[in-house]
Amino acid sequence: MQMSNRLVFSLFSSLAIVLAALHSPGEMSVDSIIALYSALKGVAAGWDQTFFSATLSWLGGGVVGSSLFVALNCIMTYGCFVTLLMRHADALPVPRWQYGMAIVLALNPLFMFYVGIVWKDVMLATVAMLAATLIISAIRQSGFKRLLLLGLGILAIGVLTPIRQQGFLIAAPFAAVAACLMAASYRKQKSPRVIRVGIFFTCILITAGVTGILQVQSTRTIKPPGQNSMHVGLLVIQSFDIAGMIANAAPGDPSHWSMAPPAVQAKIKSLYDPERIDTFWHDPIIRPYLDALSAKQHWTIWEHGIAHNPMAYVKHRLSAMSMLLGFGCIDGCVPAYWGIYGLPEQVQALGFHEEMDDRAKAIGRLVTDLRSSPVFRNWFYALLLLFASVFGIRRSRGEKRWVVYGIATASWLYLLSFIPTAISCDVRYLYPVASLATLLAVFVLGNTTKHVKHTQVYP
Repeated sequence: MQMSNRLVFSLFSSLAIVLAALHSPGEMSVDSIIALYSALKGVAAGWDQTFFSATLSWLGGGVVGSSLFVALNCIMTYGCFVTLLMRHADALPVPRWQYGMAIVLALNPLFMFYVGIVWKDVMLATVAMLAATLIISAIRQSGFKRLLLLGLGILAIGVLTPIRQQGFLIAAPFAAVAACLMAASYRKQKSPRVIRVGIFFTCILITAGVTGILQVQSTRTIKPPGQNSMHVGLLVIQSFDIAGMIANAAPGDPSHWSMAPPAVQAKIKSLYDPERIDTFWHDPIIRPYLDALSAKQHWTIWEHGIAHNPMAYVKHRLSAMSMLLGFGCIDGCVPAYWGIYGLPEQVQALGFHEEMDDRAKAIGRLVTDLRSSPVFRNWFYALLLLFASVFGIRRSRGEKRWVVYGIATASWLYLLSFIPTAISCDVRYLYPVASLATLLAVFVLGNTTKHVKHTQVYP
């Protein structure tokens, strides 16, 4: 067992080091450059949340910040896998095929590409993996070590929501499980029930407090945009929905509810593609129509469109989700990113060079070779999540089952939240789901057997 642990540790630690060196200072798209530029200036250059830019600033900004970001991604991602794959002397034996499959899943090329991408979806996935791994590690321990691991897990959970609004959907189930496990720690000490309930809610409050403190600190580091990011995001989603309902209207339907002139409707129908909003978003005929709508008009038109033809909305939304899951061609879905690209003035201010060097070209060729495989298809990770959820729940008991429930619930909530919100088929949007699904699968494959002892975890 010690030899097995050494081999696993050597393999994944070496891989993390090689990938950190390979990707440094990071693969950067326009969004990445905007985040780094915001960190440089201390003012949001876009309308998104400021926490990711603030994190890059805290890491040193520029090439230092992005390089450290990549290094931390590599360490935490593969550190989580190593932690779950390391075998303990008192661990129950698992079939070799299960353990071997767990290692294969952890070696998925998806992680080798994404640990080097400088963006918030990658950060969200990495922090979620860290939080899940800390909670899993806690149920293997007792006493002070257990409380320490759960405490660190709660701190990590508090980071999720500031990264991305939808991070709350992961944070909530995680926080509930961590708080329940913390309270259960005192059950063994025969503490009064009222104390255990108090501990449960204290953990929830601490998680919320960490979230609030980080949001305040990020706005102090990076001045927020003039418009609320959630408000702008909703308007963008509604614009995509309005266009989708016009494009999916029944033949001969004038779509008067949209208040769009016939010429605009005709242009929308010719350009609309459920793959992504970009196909018509900047069109000189369509964009003035959308820009002229106030926030109230957006809401009114959106609601009238759904009431007028709910099936057009459903068809549009299911088509967009189908594209995001990778059921069609993913050439325009940015399966991975390599090189450095951004607005010239921002790239220059950061001291970078807009380029695709030999290293980036080599990465690009590998991405192209794997494009038709399940590696970049989100439906594969949805199936993996389904397997891990069912297999984990059936094969686990007690605290282990609670952890499986928490990770599975968080992953499913995050995945399903994109049915009404997806605006493009970018693979990275569901990278947190791919990461948690793989982590959960590695956990249940490497740590579950048919016969396990049942223990209570209720506070």
